[in-house]
Amino acid sequence: MLHQDSAFSVDTNVNTSEYNNGLATHQSQGLELQQQLQRLEEIIVLDGLKMPLTRRTVVDEEQLLSQLLAVERSIPDTIRAADNILQSKEEILSRANQYAEDLIQSAEQRAAQIADELTIIQQAEMEAQHLRKQVQTEIDTMRQRNISEVERVRRQTQQEIEAMRHNAHAECEHIQHEADRYAEQVLKELEDRLGHMMNVVHNGRAHLQNPAS
Repeated sequence: MLHQDSAFSVDTNVNTSEYNNGLATHQSQGLELQQQLQRLEEIIVLDGLKMPLTRRTVVDEEQLLSQLLAVERSIPDTIRAADNILQSKEEILSRANQYAEDLIQSAEQRAAQIADELTIIQQAEMEAQHLRKQVQTEIDTMRQRNISEVERVRRQTQQEIEAMRHNAHAECEHIQHEADRYAEQVLKELEDRLGHMMNVVHNGRAHLQNPAS
């Protein structure tokens, strides 16, 4: 029967606690990013100035760009938190791999002590190889899964920010165009009214200067 080292279990629990703390930090920073995105939506939807006679909204460009910058700044923190979680998990897996190696060495030492029992030696070697392969496979799978997930989140977040920035600029340009067109229309109507009033004034003066006509 193989003897297990109890000291390793204590270290594993400590690192598991660190991993859980890192996960909590990552969740907190993910919430902060979500709040920044929610604030960006409020700037566009709630703080915007509705244009009369249109369905458009004027948004403070400086405030909008400032909020976009805040969103961008929160992304590296989220990615770093995810990297810390990945590093903590890799550390735990590394210790598990070392623990497996210790088990293998213990099995080999035990097999050497009972070299006269060839069947037991062969069984210990087979179990050691199976354990090594199983642990290595699990380590590779978990590492690849976490790297892929971090990269996917980073790409998705960057794409969403780029899309929101593009839509915000397009919306601002469209609103500016609609505002200019509306102002042009108002000024044209005012010009027509002033022209009509000038004609009335001119005719009134002419009548006063020449009542007979």
